[in-house]
Amino acid sequence: MKETLLSNCERKFVNKSVERGTRLDGRNLLEARPVKIYFGSNWGSCMVLLGQTRAVAQVTSDIQQPNTSRPNEGMLHINVELNPMAAQHFDGGKQSEFSILISNQLEKCFKDSKCIDLESLCIVADKKVWNLRVDINIINHDGNLIDCASIATLAALSHFHRPDVTSTGEDIIIHPFSEKDPLPLTLYHYPVCISFITFESGNTIMDPTYLEERVGVAQLTLGINSYREVCSMHFNYLTKTMTVEDVISAVSNYAANYAAELLKQIREAVTYDVEARYKKDDRNTNRFKECITMKKLTTMYSECISIKLRKWGELEKVKSDEAYTEEDENKYRIIKPGKGSAELIIDTGTSVGEGGPNTWNMSESSEEEESAVEITTQVKKEEKKVSDNIELNEDSEEETIEMLDTKDIL
Repeated sequence: MKETLLSNCERKFVNKSVERGTRLDGRNLLEARPVKIYFGSNWGSCMVLLGQTRAVAQVTSDIQQPNTSRPNEGMLHINVELNPMAAQHFDGGKQSEFSILISNQLEKCFKDSKCIDLESLCIVADKKVWNLRVDINIINHDGNLIDCASIATLAALSHFHRPDVTSTGEDIIIHPFSEKDPLPLTLYHYPVCISFITFESGNTIMDPTYLEERVGVAQLTLGINSYREVCSMHFNYLTKTMTVEDVISAVSNYAANYAAELLKQIREAVTYDVEARYKKDDRNTNRFKECITMKKLTTMYSECISIKLRKWGELEKVKSDEAYTEEDENKYRIIKPGKGSAELIIDTGTSVGEGGPNTWNMSESSEEEESAVEITTQVKKEEKKVSDNIELNEDSEEETIEMLDTKDIL
């Protein structure tokens, strides 16, 4: 199934909101969505939630012959699969160009940066080495797949423990976990991908959603580790007016700071789960099951743009400001179409970072107000009620109602 095209109205709406410093989901321009990490029952199995984007990663290992160019090193392969359940335009029968692009970016970030000690995976030089394979399955697509896949890859590799082996010269004995404790992988550094999208106005946002990715004109993905070092970089642009130097100079500090916070969260999650396993505590495994069975997956197909509505009470903050005067009564008003609808409040310009130039609020009107739409064009405090100008005449004729009995009818 082909991807649904965006209309010009949708593109203009997103570009206009970003130009004014407002995002449709209520975030700031350089604010990322919350990240949640769940680990499965097997070593190296995890699920990562980046907003509504979800990815499942699983690390597996087997023994193979090494490459002739590197006989003393193990091997690492990363494969990304786009599940048709994640989006309607994903084809599960074959590997698409988009999945190959994500796999190549992940291999540059993890494999080419040499974050894993591949020499420790060697069993017998020139004969037997460990071959690691990371399979990432995207099960829900809401934008920024590369970041979600990189978090899942790093969490899975940090969490993975391989079996201990013993070489007797000709034979290799793989010890089960009941005989010897599994061995974790040796990681020199912890890289993670941070993505940005630049729009026609020149504004750049972090952690774009699916809609924002389609409207943006340039995309930058940086692979940064905990030492604030750049491990990989990918820049894709649709117009030549924007260069990579312009984007990097504007977002490099934000990317490094966010990467440090994100890596700290990943390490804490991995350490907590590993300690819980050795203590035979299955709370994290139960959380993984609840995440799969209880949380619903949202489809990408939608006939309207979803907007996160602000809490009611923003107008009260405006009125409580000292600079608010009676002349602003007509400028700042709320139209209440009914319960469950939204109203637009014009920005006061007195505060920064409070939702951008304009703010959408949720209406909490009563059920009586739902039947009628209240649209006011001008506020007049000296209005008189219509009922006060009506005089009742005592001599007016009144209609009388008489009840007939069944006997009278017969």
